[in-house]
Amino acid sequence: MKKILKIIKWILIALASVAVVFAIVFIIYTSKYYRTDKETVDSIESRLDEKVNAYSDDNGMVFIPKNRDYKAVIVFYPGGKVEYTSYSGLMYELAGREYICLLPRMPENLAFLRINAVDVITKGYEEETGSAKDLDWYLAGHSLGGVAASLFLDEAGDDYKGLILCASYPDADFSDKDIRLLSIIGSKDEVVNKEAYERARAYWPEDSEEYIIEGGIHSYFGCYGIQKGDGEPTISNEEQIEQTVDIIEEWCLSP
Repeated sequence: MKKILKIIKWILIALASVAVVFAIVFIIYTSKYYRTDKETVDSIESRLDEKVNAYSDDNGMVFIPKNRDYKAVIVFYPGGKVEYTSYSGLMYELAGREYICLLPRMPENLAFLRINAVDVITKGYEEETGSAKDLDWYLAGHSLGGVAASLFLDEAGDDYKGLILCASYPDADFSDKDIRLLSIIGSKDEVVNKEAYERARAYWPEDSEEYIIEGGIHSYFGCYGIQKGDGEPTISNEEQIEQTVDIIEEWCLSP
C-alpha cells in the first residue's frame, strides 16, 4: 500500500511540474504581443471625433455613430497576440459610416480564450443592445480572431446575418447555412496560412464574396505596425483601412 501511495505521490508531483512549466511557457508566449500604433489610431480618431462616440470598460469598446440612422451592428474579434485597441481605427471608420461597432477585449489577447466575447461585452447593457435588435448583426474578425468568430457563429445560430473575415477563414462549415460571408485579404499578405485559407473555401456558404486589396498586407487591417514575416505594402495603413470599410459597406448594403 505504501508503495502505491508513493507512486501516486510522484505521479502528482510530475503532473504539477508539467502544469507549472506549461503555465510559465504560456505566460512568456502571451507576454509578447503587438501593441497599438497610437499615432495612426489618433489620426483616424481626430478625423471622426465629431461623428462617433466611443465608450470602453474592462470588457472592450463600443463605437456609436452620433448620427442615429444606424445601418447595422458589427462585432469585431481582434487578431491573435494583437492589442485589441489596435482595431480602434477600423471601428472609428465603420462607425463614421453609421455602423454600431463592438470591439471585445480578449484575455491574453487571444480570442480563442473568449469565443463568446460578444455575450461578455453586451452583458449588463441589455437595454442598449435591445434598441438595436431590429438591425442586422454581423460577426467579424481579423486573422485568428476571425477563426474564433466563425466558431462562435456556428453556435449562435440565426442571431447573425453574416461573417466578415479580414485575412482570415472559417473553422466551421457554413456551406449549407443561410448566412452571408465576406472575405477581404491583402494582395501582399505573407502571414495568413494560404493552404488553410484555400481549404476553408469548402466551408464558405453559397452567398460568399471575396475581395483582394491591391498592395494591402496582413497587418494593416489593424494599427500595430507591420507583423513579423508580413509582406511589403504599397498602400498606407489608413488607406487599407478606408478600402476595407468601403468594401464592408458596399457588401452590407447589397441585397
